[in-house]
Amino acid sequence: MAAAAMTDIESTANPRVKALVRLRKRRERDATGRFLVEGERELESALGNHEILDLYVCEDLLTEHAGRVYARVVSEESIPITTVTAPVLEKISLRGNPSGFVAVLAQWEAPLSAIPTEDALVLVVESIEKPGNLGGMIRSANAAGASVVVADPTTDLFNSNVIRASMGTLFTTPVAVASTPDTLSWLNENGITIYATTPSASQTHSDLDFTQPCALVVGSESTGLSDAWLGHERILIPMTGTIDSLNASVSAGIVLFEAVRQRRHRETGSG
Repeated sequence: MAAAAMTDIESTANPRVKALVRLRKRRERDATGRFLVEGERELESALGNHEILDLYVCEDLLTEHAGRVYARVVSEESIPITTVTAPVLEKISLRGNPSGFVAVLAQWEAPLSAIPTEDALVLVVESIEKPGNLGGMIRSANAAGASVVVADPTTDLFNSNVIRASMGTLFTTPVAVASTPDTLSWLNENGITIYATTPSASQTHSDLDFTQPCALVVGSESTGLSDAWLGHERILIPMTGTIDSLNASVSAGIVLFEAVRQRRHRETGSG
């Protein structure tokens, strides 16, 4: 009988495992320039789009889909693979039922120059506090064919909850991070019309023309948009219930897909 294959890391006390666990903290991610990715769809989206530094895998925990993604990784000879025991993988993972692997990726720069300006549809999100909301906004922007500018971020792009809520679209959507003044200057320099979503607006989101290059701006969950945006065209999402505000990610989806509707009508001439 052939000998069982050796496992590279068997102990949760291994220094490499401890270093991976520390990447849960933003300070460590910023200091090392690294972050963790797990989940089949997320890793599949990252493959070929961003640099994967390491992959930690427990083959006993691989799901069927994860096994197929893992096979793709194996075919990439430049990606180092470390085998670990189930307790080690579970220690590294942030999920209750890990899919069998955790990848380490290198962070990347996210300049405004990464955002397309021709016929631009840009979702600007200012000071979003909840990683899940930011990830959901990136996912909605991807579905709408839009790009995203994260202005004055309070959470970082490489938070695991951003990646998870984005369903991996962080890796395939044009995303930039900048200050609010720099974002405003860039939008004005490129002739991109600014629409600020706010309850103080008088015109609804369906009253205005989003078929030209435009930026749809959504503010933070707790305070909304800063004054810097409120001197521009304001748009209102009408509500008829007892609540006076929507989840920030929901608001972003509503205005984005009004823009999609208008642009489809422009292209096809249909309603």
